[in-house]
Order: sequence, then C-alpha cells, then structure tokens
Amino acid sequence: MKIQYAIVIGAILVGSLATVNWAFVSETDASANTLKSSAGILGHVTLTAMNEDGNVISYRQTDNVVINAGDNCILDDVFGTNVGGCDSLTNPYVTVHIGTDSVQAFGETATDLVTYHAQTTGVTGSSTAASVTGGAGTTVTAAFFDVNANIAEAALKNSSVSASADVLALQKFTPISLGTTDDLTIEWTVTIDGN
Repeated sequence: MKIQYAIVIGAILVGSLATVNWAFVSETDASANTLKSSAGILGHVTLTAMNEDGNVISYRQTDNVVINAGDNCILDDVFGTNVGGCDSLTNPYVTVHIGTDSVQAFGETATDLVTYHAQTTGVTGSSTAASVTGGAGTTVTAAFFDVNANIAEAALKNSSVSASADVLALQKFTPISLGTTDDLTIEWTVTIDGN
C-alpha cells in the first residue's frame, strides 16, 4: 500500500513539475521576442555608473527597442540606396547619445531621444565597437565622464550631431543620478537573429 501511494505522489510531482517548467519556458520565449525588430535585430544594453573612486553606484541591464527607422536604415546601408529616409548611408552606428527624460516610453515608431544630454564624441565621452564572439553582431562600448545629470534614456546612432543622426535603437531605464565627478559606461550589444 505504501509503495502505491509513493508511486501516485511521485507521478503527481513529476506532472506538476513538467507543467511548471513548460509555463516558465513559454513565458520566457514570449517575452524574449517582444523587442525583436521586424528585421530580426535584437539588442541588449548594460549601464554601469561609477563615482570618482571607481566604485559602482548604479547598474542597469535591459533589452533595447530597435526602432522601425533603424531597420530601414540598415536596408539603406546594405543596398546603398535611400529607401528608408536615412540621412547617412556611410556612417557606422557607433555613437551613443544619452538623455534625461524619464516619462515618455519608447516604441518601435519612436525616432529619437526626448531630452538630449550628451553623446560619445569630443570631451563628453568616447566609444568603440567590436564584433560579437560567435555570432552576427556588434558590441559598442561608450564612456561618459563627469556626467552631472539624471540619465534615463539612451540611443545608438550613426553620428554625433543629434539633428542629423540616424537612430538604430533606443531605450528607457530607471533614472541614474550622476554627480559632477560620476562616470557612466554603456555597453550596447546588437545581434541579428536569422530565425
């Protein structure tokens, strides 16, 4: 009798775990694709804020929104023709712009930051790009120095001039409060999913 009870309880536990595991995988798969662009481009943003002593004072990590205009610009760049309304067909997407608006949400139809603060050229910061190991993609690493603002949005663009830069991706995040001696590093990884 004890063996029969043990078998029944074991079967119930196995069935319950299989149901829980299936629900978890399904939810993860569904949420992972919500920010994939129509061209199959995925992005991930990591932001690390440090004080003047090099101590981490804030950290954010999130997927990004690849906007429709960014998809169009990639087509323009690949085929060398202006079918998507892009301003530049030759500049690479290695410039990161940051802004301070924390209210207006970004979607795929967004076109730019709401409230611009700085970009990664000149004295405000620098950026570098490298290919992603084992995949079709690039990681852009940007550094901003002595920021002195509450940063809540970022954009990956192909120019340092905000008015004429094409935007590939945008993201909002919980504001990061930075003082006059605080620095911000942004690592923006963009990959192309062939599925």
